[in-house]
Amino acid sequence: MFQRLRVPFFALIFLFMLFPSFRADARMVSVGLSIGQSTLKISSASAMTATDGAGKRHSIGGTAEFRAAGAGTVKAGNHSFRLPVTISGKAPLSFNGRRYRGTFRIISSGSGITLVNVLDLEEYLRGVLKMEINPSWPMEAVKAQAIVSRTYALRSIRQNNGKNGYDLRDSVLSQVYRGINAEDKRADQAISATRGIVVLHGGALAFTPFHSDSGGATADVAAVWGGNMPYLRGVNEPYPPSSPNALWEVHLSSAQVEDALRQAGADVGPLREIRIGETDAFGRANTLVAVGARGSKAVKSHAFRMAAGSSVIKSTSFSIVSRGGRPSGSMPLPLPSRPSSPAAGGGKDVPTSNTPMSASEERQLTALTEQGVFNSEELMDMLLNPEKRKGYLVRALRTRKPETPSRPSVPQSPSGGFVFRGKGWGHGVGLSQWGAKTLAEKGWDHKKIIRFYFPGVTLGKM
Repeated sequence: MFQRLRVPFFALIFLFMLFPSFRADARMVSVGLSIGQSTLKISSASAMTATDGAGKRHSIGGTAEFRAAGAGTVKAGNHSFRLPVTISGKAPLSFNGRRYRGTFRIISSGSGITLVNVLDLEEYLRGVLKMEINPSWPMEAVKAQAIVSRTYALRSIRQNNGKNGYDLRDSVLSQVYRGINAEDKRADQAISATRGIVVLHGGALAFTPFHSDSGGATADVAAVWGGNMPYLRGVNEPYPPSSPNALWEVHLSSAQVEDALRQAGADVGPLREIRIGETDAFGRANTLVAVGARGSKAVKSHAFRMAAGSSVIKSTSFSIVSRGGRPSGSMPLPLPSRPSSPAAGGGKDVPTSNTPMSASEERQLTALTEQGVFNSEELMDMLLNPEKRKGYLVRALRTRKPETPSRPSVPQSPSGGFVFRGKGWGHGVGLSQWGAKTLAEKGWDHKKIIRFYFPGVTLGKM
């Protein structure tokens, strides 16, 4: 037995001597940077090497433009390559004005080609963290975000299983990733200090959503996206956060409110009254009751918020004041203590499809996302349920209105409309970033912060 094991053991030692940067705990991740294109221009400060699907290696210099050539091939200059093609170099690779660590991979995508960045998970986080949290904040808050983002990425990778040729996107469809351009020394310190640490529940990776500001108390996932996760129940923050959105106010005309109600499925005609119906334990509005010329109807507050615009009604922790400055409805409307923003009001009626999306559909979905057609909850629903992505695309294409000037968030004159006064920004589930900042300023370490926002979880490595 010993004689049979001795050679592999020494071979392993030899590998460590040859490649001192090799790590047994390294996890690779693939990120889709550009989907279904006809051409891709890639560059580097050093000469690059392209290895095609047949294993042939070619030097392609410091700049190369790859063109889709059909039949699973691409061309660059006088070279023709069989897909997939792996591109490497001694210096970082660049695409679209951004530099990236790791290697690039070009894969087939319908009639086009897709560019994928393949790199170590920890290196990926270096291009993510600054995009998700201010690295100048207290280090314990940045560490908490590093662990939450790592867990979020790993869980998404396992759910998606690389079925499109990559694990994650570089946009809000996953987490915003900008490669070396987004790296920061303090963020790097937080990533290094928490290397490999993830959030676990029952021995499995936890779902770790995060948002900007809870407004004082986080939301129960059941009220937002449905389901029952014991570690994603609302918790009341011990200290008020001091975010720029701690308090907000917006004026909407009656026409704007009627339009949002109609989109949310509560078309009651000319509006006579709108009031808060059910609230949660922390005062957040779960439902609204709209009364109009065609009768009355209850609608989920998050559906109304998404229809009105998640950057207009920043949370569902709000009170409503009507035309004459009076509270709208029969309830006394205290200012609730925090926001929520459940999955897109129409998420339940979105059809599912296991048929892979074409390159053209991927481009359309990406374009619509960049144009802000989908709200954050719809994007989250697509991430959690990839089989809904095509359904969301179809629905967006069917219901999208012709290009017209967007209506102002705050009308010139609020007379005859409604005033929404609220707290916080975001869906309210999981970690509140501004809340974590406040807790860190009060002396909490990253472990305590995570266990507060995700009660019952443990920290470990997978």
